[in-house]
Amino acid sequence: MGYKEQNAQLIDERLEAGLAILREYYEVTECEVDPILANPVIGGRPHQARRYDIQGVGNLLAMTVKDADQAQLSSFVITPYAKDLPLFSTDYVYSGDKRFFLIEIYDLAAERGEEYERGIQSFAGLAEAWGDMPDMPTQPCWYDDIRPVCIAKAPSIDQDNLAIERFLEALRLFVDFERAMPPITGDALAKKWRANKDYADRLIDEGGVSTDLFTQALGAENTRRFFDEVFFGCANYQC
Repeated sequence: MGYKEQNAQLIDERLEAGLAILREYYEVTECEVDPILANPVIGGRPHQARRYDIQGVGNLLAMTVKDADQAQLSSFVITPYAKDLPLFSTDYVYSGDKRFFLIEIYDLAAERGEEYERGIQSFAGLAEAWGDMPDMPTQPCWYDDIRPVCIAKAPSIDQDNLAIERFLEALRLFVDFERAMPPITGDALAKKWRANKDYADRLIDEGGVSTDLFTQALGAENTRRFFDEVFFGCANYQC
């Protein structure tokens, strides 16, 4: 089996394992996606985007690039709306026998209490515990101020299974965080939605490493649609 096929299997394994964990605790429903947005071609590489609703939590994006010789990837991104939780973003990229992953926490809360701060710190502790994987440098960006946790690692090919276990460890932390937080209502619900929407809009208006590729390929209007309807799901949760 070549690297391309091996990496495609790892992509499927990660997403299936992530969905399985979520389904232990929540009703997770796959939602219809406009065909124009479901299979965007970005940088010459076909992407496949699926959107799910996590009942009582919010939006899940599961996006893959498997039909590529370089930079095969999977994204697993949870954008909460029903509770005051951070955005949970994960990206795993494979290029032949090279790989790296990003696990990022974005502070998009309406209100921040002690329980919220403890949840953020639990993610920060992962970076300290995963010292057996080399760090990967990241570029400064405008959203650094709202990204309290960014774990960027470049594991070896021998650590492929461990890298997926690390993702599942982070996802279980998110589930624990979610289960400790109460639902929000009224003004807080609207404020939470606005925080998510403003972040998605700023990514288009001010740019980001991957966002710029989408904008170049799809244009600003279709990228905004993709973010609103699929990636972050703002259009589906507006109060």
